[in-house]
Amino acid sequence: MKKLVKEFLITIGYLSIATVIGMLLIYIGFTESNVTMVYLLCVLLLSIFTNGYIWSVAGSLVSVVLMNFFLTEPRFTFHTYDTGYPLTCVIMLAASMLTGTLASKLKKHVRMSEQAAYREKTLQLRANLLRTISHDLRTPLTSISGNANNLMYNYDKLDNDTREQIFTDIYDDSEWLISLVENILFVTRFEDGTVTLNMSDQLIDEVIAEALKHINRKSCEHKIHVDCGKELILVKMDARLIIQVIINIVDNAIKYTQEGSDIYIKARKEGRYVIISIEDNGAGIPDDMKENVFDTFFTCNNEIADNRRSLGLGLSLCKTIINAHGSELELRDNTPHGCIFEFKLQLSEVHLNE
Repeated sequence: MKKLVKEFLITIGYLSIATVIGMLLIYIGFTESNVTMVYLLCVLLLSIFTNGYIWSVAGSLVSVVLMNFFLTEPRFTFHTYDTGYPLTCVIMLAASMLTGTLASKLKKHVRMSEQAAYREKTLQLRANLLRTISHDLRTPLTSISGNANNLMYNYDKLDNDTREQIFTDIYDDSEWLISLVENILFVTRFEDGTVTLNMSDQLIDEVIAEALKHINRKSCEHKIHVDCGKELILVKMDARLIIQVIINIVDNAIKYTQEGSDIYIKARKEGRYVIISIEDNGAGIPDDMKENVFDTFFTCNNEIADNRRSLGLGLSLCKTIINAHGSELELRDNTPHGCIFEFKLQLSEVHLNE
């Protein structure tokens, strides 16, 4: 109903403006043929800014009536001194209806083309996702199956160190698969529009602590530092999704930096927002790759990460989640080297220090 009223008001507005312009043109000395072009333009605009044919057709009919009543001698009557005016009205009506109809069809064709392009892009994305998943899943599943088989049939023949290494390999592969499935579920749900943000007030240090519990086991090879300041910071967010963002970015930092590298997770207040940054002192990302790091399936060429599997979903998903929170995920260089991923979230209206 609101949409119908809106389009009705748009139609009335455009016809009123066209009539005022027509009266101004007549006053200046232009002929009625010039005024006709104003109404044709009005009908064209109606077909663009309203949906369906009804408003452009209605605009065509009403524009003929308005021109007859306000702009044709004698004014403010439906009579005319010109015997050829009825033919002029018919031609104007036909031209208006034809213009409006063609414009509406063109708009519908453009809309259908956009929908077709979006469907094609979605299908291509899903095809790439399935193709990449089927390729990348084969290696960890084969490893888990092979190691489990080895333990089943050769357990007593293996020494303790070998057994521990096999258990470790199975654990690492299963953790990678869990992370992959989590990211895929989030990506597909965002793509289908089935994700709704469950916003609540959360302490940022508790959210970061929860995320660190799920960080890749290889984090023990790196030094992770957390600095949220001395003041408790309450933030409005979907905690589950923000935890996933922190996990993905930190896992990415672990993957692309040398053992022993430092990773800093910082949170600071700035006005009505909290700025959350995740910094590393690795080799950084080349300038020619920075514009693509948030693309789906994009992975950087990096010697450290060459032997570590990655679908390239992590940062793309992070950007989507942060955008859903009304913010942007930004990448910039760290000094003297490394990367900084930063985003901001709105502070809660409840203040703990009050």
